[in-house]
Amino acid sequence: MIRNWSEHSLYMDFSEMATDSHPQPSDIDMFYLGANNTLILGEIKNERGELKDGQRRLLERLADGWRGDSMVLYITHDKYVQKGDKKVNVAQCFVEKYYWKKKWRTPLMPTRVFEVIDQFSKKK
Repeated sequence: MIRNWSEHSLYMDFSEMATDSHPQPSDIDMFYLGANNTLILGEIKNERGELKDGQRRLLERLADGWRGDSMVLYITHDKYVQKGDKKVNVAQCFVEKYYWKKKWRTPLMPTRVFEVIDQFSKKK
């Protein structure tokens, strides 16, 4: 949760850091460390958002480098500050795509975040 919106609104300028592999801003919206050394990373966007290439590559590399089972979730919600929404219940959000075993996949049926964590954490 962002605790200081005034700090969050600062523009981070990376333009003077240009190198062969241009630095990209990123953050990780969610991580879950489960039993049996499992890791779930999550990127949360509203339904109009998109997972940018830099974010996607970073999350893929973090998952691929994990010494245990790992997964990345691309999660969407339908809440908007402009509509007066104040909270996103992430557990009830839908997983649009997930990255597992070096491949992006789409759930076969609508799946909520809590269901993925529940299933994934039971793996041995």
